[in-house]
Amino acid sequence: MNKFIFTIALSIAPLTTVMANNLEAHKEFRGAAIEVDQENWYRELRFDSWITSTLTRKDIQAVLARINDGEGLRDDTHGDFKGSWTYEFYHEAKKRALTATSYEALRDVSMLFMIASYPNLQSDFEIESLKLSVDYYVRAQTTNGDDVKHITYKGIEGLLHMPKGVVNPPVVLWTGGVDKTLVEHREALQGVLQSGSAVLTFDMMGGGLNLGTATILGAETVAHDTMLEYIKTLDNVDSSNVSVLGSSGVGVALMEFAVKTPALKSVVARCAVVDGVLTKPFLLPKLPKMTTDSFGLRHGLNINDLSSYGAKTIALSLKTKGYFNGEPSMNTPLLVINTSGDVVASPEDMRATAKMSSHSKVVFVGESGHCPGGNSDEIITQFIIDNQ
Repeated sequence: MNKFIFTIALSIAPLTTVMANNLEAHKEFRGAAIEVDQENWYRELRFDSWITSTLTRKDIQAVLARINDGEGLRDDTHGDFKGSWTYEFYHEAKKRALTATSYEALRDVSMLFMIASYPNLQSDFEIESLKLSVDYYVRAQTTNGDDVKHITYKGIEGLLHMPKGVVNPPVVLWTGGVDKTLVEHREALQGVLQSGSAVLTFDMMGGGLNLGTATILGAETVAHDTMLEYIKTLDNVDSSNVSVLGSSGVGVALMEFAVKTPALKSVVARCAVVDGVLTKPFLLPKLPKMTTDSFGLRHGLNINDLSSYGAKTIALSLKTKGYFNGEPSMNTPLLVINTSGDVVASPEDMRATAKMSSHSKVVFVGESGHCPGGNSDEIITQFIIDNQ
């Protein structure tokens, strides 16, 4: 196994100040919905996303108790050594994998490997963990009687979920942001899958298993283009009935893909980062370092120098590119959905994004934090169904 150590630079301020600033950054980014112990952790604690019917909060907390690999935040290095985040979750997953045969047990192993890989900062150990998470995800879903395949097409990897009992189903291309990987969307996409659509999940460029090339100005849509091309090679789906959803940091790629692909049935921009911090890099120090590191690595930036981000991100902004002129760039039905108090994807940005389509609507679910919760999955599912 390749070993990799990535050390997070901490402020020279006293540790109590560092931790207080860390907590404030997480509050600013996620609103009030953060864990009480968050000030001690570089990574965002996401128990609500990680626990299952058989993998409990107590189980995860038992692993967290073994992590303390730095003098500052408890997880402020990354590598293959005892006490580090990836090592402890990786070995917990390996231990459980020895006896995992049921759907629930295999799913839990996949989840633990996924947590080990998080937030996907491109170390060899994290990549290995994510690949194992994908393997066990497919095994779990197959054991459950689901049709899920891990596919690779022209260097882009994805997970193709097929609905049961549907001939030539429509397809939804489904992409997460800077720290959400292709295995993490199962619960959110369940409604769309059960409605009779195939769903292809994949990572944004520079993230997850699509690490080969960071997002490049002028080539932002490579992953989307490639996955659409792959769909058109299949004879068991309706490649003329394709919708697309993208979240958070994939916002620019999502919207430019939508503009240049008028045959899409619908587009969902979920908490899509399209301007905001892209043209206001002075806001970046207010965000959690995990978030700015992940975002920087997806875009080939120097994560040790936040002041350098703007040199690339300003040009990436949809506003900079002229899309926010109030005139529609497409006629495809568009749903823009977020909270009403997002610091990186503001309500103003959401409304400007909606104006890019002549057939759009904006929905706000929740009043604070980045990305909507509540009944947002149901709203998204219904929108996609209504426009197929």
